[in-house]
This record gives sequence, C-alpha cells and structure tokens, in this order.
Amino acid sequence: MKSIWVTVVACVCISPVLVSGAQATGIIKDGQGGPGYTETIEETLAADPGGKLSIDADLGSVRIETSTSNTVEVLVEKRLKEGTEDQARRAFEDVDVKIERQDGGVRIRVDKKRWIKRNRVSVMMKVRVPESFDLKIDTMGGSIDIEDLAGEILAETAGGNVTVGNTKGDVTARTLGGSVRVGHADGDVEARTMGGNIDIGDVKGDVQAKTLGGSVRVGHAEGDVEARTMGGNIKIDSAVGDVSTWTLGGKVRIGST
Repeated sequence: MKSIWVTVVACVCISPVLVSGAQATGIIKDGQGGPGYTETIEETLAADPGGKLSIDADLGSVRIETSTSNTVEVLVEKRLKEGTEDQARRAFEDVDVKIERQDGGVRIRVDKKRWIKRNRVSVMMKVRVPESFDLKIDTMGGSIDIEDLAGEILAETAGGNVTVGNTKGDVTARTLGGSVRVGHADGDVEARTMGGNIDIGDVKGDVQAKTLGGSVRVGHAEGDVEARTMGGNIKIDSAVGDVSTWTLGGKVRIGST
C-alpha cells in the first residue's frame, strides 16, 4: 500500500477475494440495535512461531490481541450505520477483504474499490496472534491498538491514535492525526505524530519522539533520547545516554542523566 508519508497517492483496485476457509456471516441487522447493517468475516489460519502479520488497509481500525497458540484468528467487521439492506450490500461490495498465509505468517488487505464515490462503511479488524509475532500495520483511516507483544512492531495510520502495550522488540509508531502511547519496550522506540501527544514508558534502547501538536513524555531510557515538539511540554524522567530536546511552545523537564 502507498505510504502515508508521501504526497503522491496510487490506487490499485482488485476484484473481491476471500481465501479458502474464510467465513462470512452475510449482511445482518446491526447488533447494536441501530438502523444500520453489518457483515462479518472470520478465519483462523495456522502460523509459524516468529512469523509476521501484515495489514495493508485503505480504511479501518485495528486491534491486536495475543495468545499462546500457533494460529492467527482474524475477524473483520464492515458496518453501515444507517440505510437499507440493499444500500448496505452495495456499500460492502465496494470494500474488498483478502486474508492469506504468507511466508509463515498472515497478510490482510482491505481495498476500497472506488475512491470518488462516497462510502459510509466503517471497518474494524480484530486479530489474535502468537505472542512472538512481528507486526506491520498500515491503515489509511482508523486507530491501532496493540496488546503486549514479544515481536517487532511497525504501526502507521493516517487517521487515529496508536496505542502499544509492553514489547520486547523495536517499535515504530506513526500517525498523522492522533496521539501515540507506548508501554515499556526492550528495543528502540520511534514515535511520530502531527496532531497529538506522545507518551512512552521505560525503554532499554534509543527513543525518538516527535510531534507538531502536543506534549512528549518519556520514562527511563537506557539509550539516547531525541524529543521534539512545536506545541507542548517535554518531560523525560531519566536517561543514560545523550538527550536532545526542542520545543517552541512549552517547558522542558529532564530528570537524572
């Protein structure tokens, strides 16, 4: 999928595809009691230990949970908040979902077929992966929420918050329109946003935290720390390595170094 950090956008449209084994509920009345409709796709795939989950989505929020099994459980829900059943069917057909095994891991694609036509469908993805899995998530419209994980994480969104639990690998979290929160990390952490705060726990590696519209907080960092903001405060509890800070609109507070 195109990167959210470039201005040139390319759109590739494909035919609707679901790999063998995927189960779709069909269109049902919104379970939340509203006037809309939902369509749910579910699938469980075998996965190799230390594999990777890749999500490449034109729209949709993502929640990642973990388990002790060597499987990846995928649930994708399309939802239209209001409209007729026929309108929902046509709207859901414009959003293709593809789920497949890839190199010992799993790849999920969500493609919006027509960008010019207005489509009010929202997409929610909930995926349960082994604890040792790596993640590569790229969505153009939704939040990303990741539980504690032992693998490496690359999470990018153009329209929501990024929340990551405690991790043992490196973390890269980027958003164009929300906040970033990362728990304790054994590796390096890079966090970037153009529209929110950054909050990072204790980190054993290096930290890069940059925002244009919020504050930055970092716990104890055993590596180097670079923290920059144009619109808020910077607070670093303590750091072992070198510390570089820069702000135009707030205070800087640094503990022991």
